[in-house]
Order: sequence, then structure tokens, then C-alpha cells
Amino acid sequence: MTLYRDNLSRRDLEKVKGVRSYIDLKNVQKLLKNEKIDVRGNLSEKELDEAFVNQEGLPIYLFEFLQDHQEVLEQLRHYSKVLITYFKEMEKKHQGFLKGYFRFEREWRVLLAGYRAKKLGVDPATELQHEDFHDPLVAEVLAQKDAPFFEFPFEYVELGEKLKDAAGKPDEEYRVMADFRFHRIGEEVQDHPFSVDYLLGYLVQLMIVEDAFVLDEKRGNVNLNEMVKGNL
Repeated sequence: MTLYRDNLSRRDLEKVKGVRSYIDLKNVQKLLKNEKIDVRGNLSEKELDEAFVNQEGLPIYLFEFLQDHQEVLEQLRHYSKVLITYFKEMEKKHQGFLKGYFRFEREWRVLLAGYRAKKLGVDPATELQHEDFHDPLVAEVLAQKDAPFFEFPFEYVELGEKLKDAAGKPDEEYRVMADFRFHRIGEEVQDHPFSVDYLLGYLVQLMIVEDAFVLDEKRGNVNLNEMVKGNL
């Protein structure tokens, strides 16, 4: 981020801010859970508190959501609505790489919700309750409610096959999803190495790797603790 601030224009830094604003919204969710925030967002914990007090610095739809759902448990239960709105608004706002990126992030989440619903034997409409049921992709997922297996669209067939191979192994499923996202982003920017889009893609890829590393570190610490106790 220091290199970005020193070398990018204000306009391009706004694009970086847009990508990192997802973490800000996730951090609000973490605060509602009394969890430690992710320091990769645009706002520190103090700045998030100030944003709440002043009703600025975060998207207006977040404040409207918190006003409509004033009980913490209700806020947490329906918080996916905020994240869905984020991806849709960002896709509308941007062009080029970022437009495709935010669409991709929304699409794989919709598909994963449908895939998960099929595995659990629940109605996908429940998993996608805050989505637009008239959206073609959402409608395609809902149409598979009574199908014997969940089928991924053509551009996500590879992901579907790899998830099928990793079925029943949550760690492996997470790795498959992270790997798919990492390489899809790389494919989008590989032909434009001297562009802002490449730097944005690098930022996204780095965050994917960092998330996977943190997950491995947590799992490693749990295993270490179990070994110390003689349970592993």
C-alpha cells in the first residue's frame, strides 16, 4: 500500500480503495461479533467507530441496513444483504477489470450457495434469500432445486469438477476455491503487465494468498496445541 500511495494517481487509488472496502464491510460484521478486525481494510477500528458516529465514510446502504435491523442478532442473520449490495453497486460503478472482477466475485458466491444448498438438501431460495430472483444466474441456480446434482455453468465447470473431487473435505474445498479465484484473476490481467488493472489484480491475488496462509496458520496452531496436550 505504501508503494501504491507513492506511485498511483488519486483516481487509481480510489480503485484500490474500492477493492479494500469489502474488508471494511466485513470488519463491521466482525465488530458486531466482537471479533478482531482485518487490518487490510481502508479504515482502522477507531475510524470505523467514527464512521458509525458521524454516519459517513461507509456506504449509505450499510447505515440504512443497520437502521432497519437494530438487533445485533438480526443484523448478523441478514448481513449478507449488505455484501450482495456491495458487489452489485461496485459492478455498476466500474468498467474494465474491476467491473469483471466484482461480477466474478458475486457470481461464484451465488454458485457456491447453490452448490452448498444441494449438498445439504435445503431449498436454494433460503440460501439466496437476499439475491434478486430475476437475475439470470440466480434463476438458473433456483431452477436446479429438484435436480439430482448441481450443475455449474460452462465457465465454472472446472470449478465444479474440482469441488466434486474435494467433496467432504472442507479444507480441500477452500483450497480449490482459492486456487480457482487466484488463477482466474491472473488470467484477466496477464496480458496487461504495465497497467493499473495488473496492480489491482495483484492486490486481489495477494489477499487470496494471505487468507489461505492465515487459515493454514490457524489450523497449524490448533494441531500444535493438540500435540502439546497429547491429543494428536
